[in-house]
Amino acid sequence: MHTQYINELLDLPELKIHQILSIDADEVHIEAVPLGDKQCCPCCGSDQAVIRKGRNDMRRIRHLCVFEKKTYLHVPSIRMYCTRCEAGFVWAYEFVGPRQRYSKLFRSHAVEQALGSTAAHSARMQQAPASTIQRIHHEAVPAEGERIYKQVWEEAKEMEELVLGVDDFAVKKGHTYNTGIHNLKGETMLDLLPGRKLEELRTYAQEHPDFLRLNPKAVVMDLAQAYHAWISECFPNAIRIADRFHVHGYVIKCVQEVRKTVQNTLSPRAKAHLKASHRLLNPSAESLSEESRKRLETLLSYSPLLRSVWEWKEAFATWYDCSPSFAVAQRGFERWCEQGDRINHPAVRSTLKTMRNWKEEIVNYHQCRWTNATVEGRHNRIKAFQRRHYFTRNRSHYKAGILIECNRHRLLG
Repeated sequence: MHTQYINELLDLPELKIHQILSIDADEVHIEAVPLGDKQCCPCCGSDQAVIRKGRNDMRRIRHLCVFEKKTYLHVPSIRMYCTRCEAGFVWAYEFVGPRQRYSKLFRSHAVEQALGSTAAHSARMQQAPASTIQRIHHEAVPAEGERIYKQVWEEAKEMEELVLGVDDFAVKKGHTYNTGIHNLKGETMLDLLPGRKLEELRTYAQEHPDFLRLNPKAVVMDLAQAYHAWISECFPNAIRIADRFHVHGYVIKCVQEVRKTVQNTLSPRAKAHLKASHRLLNPSAESLSEESRKRLETLLSYSPLLRSVWEWKEAFATWYDCSPSFAVAQRGFERWCEQGDRINHPAVRSTLKTMRNWKEEIVNYHQCRWTNATVEGRHNRIKAFQRRHYFTRNRSHYKAGILIECNRHRLLG
């Protein structure tokens, strides 16, 4: 193969391929030399008084694979001398850092693979030692996390009609939780703070003035009182929206409570059938197949109470989807509550009490139709990240890793 084609393949404009040293089943060794004759002195910044003063041994640099073979570049370590400064230095290559054995392209590619999976997987793909890929990964994460952090915050400050999403996720379920702040409109995760109590949230706002400088049109949250109190203090003019899927979860839970009550009054065979197929009660009827609808109709035929509470649940989904305006949604919500009042069951009464307490936040969805659906998707990524990095004790490294994981489309920008 002609050397000019190898130059294009390697994409290293500062080098000129001198010769191919060897090619075997797994490796390719290529000798290359720099195109320039001189290099600026690091002290005075001029190349007028710089001369070459011999060379050291050849540097062997691992580069990206070529033809699925490990590629090594052998480049000269040229000694330079500045007669003006009387300073000696070694030729600095742009494609590789000083005292490094892996090119910058190789390092960035290995880091990109490791961020999406694990260092061990990236090491197998790159045919490199796992300890080396892990070290490169640990060196790259803080800087990349800081770059993404600044970028997403600048976008949030400049964005018009900003919509924020706030939700927690478990580090250890039932014990330790973190709170994530998300830019729903920009599809990015802004920050991660420890805890979910009101005192911890207030401390974060005091320590991060950039957060208070945001001007969100709306903030989407679940029904946690601490989040709503915190957002009311920080952004009194923002529309507080109760996340649709969290609210809908309360109604589905109510349906299942009624189902358990009805189940205990049925014959053994009907009880077993209802228990085995109880998940058919959760999704909307429109999303079910024809066979599933027939099975659902069989379940609803067991009890008028179960049918009425299922129809009440369906009416709630219809209210969310079909209310054309905020004023219509307010009247529709009252009618839905009156429909629930006609169902004589303690689980329904308890759910209605919760819904009426949060009426303003629930109906506000129809002023600004945003949900935390993308946030829940990021939580799945965070859980996978935590399983891969279970023993990460460095809080800043843990936070940077999660910010990178949740802003993957901004990687290595």
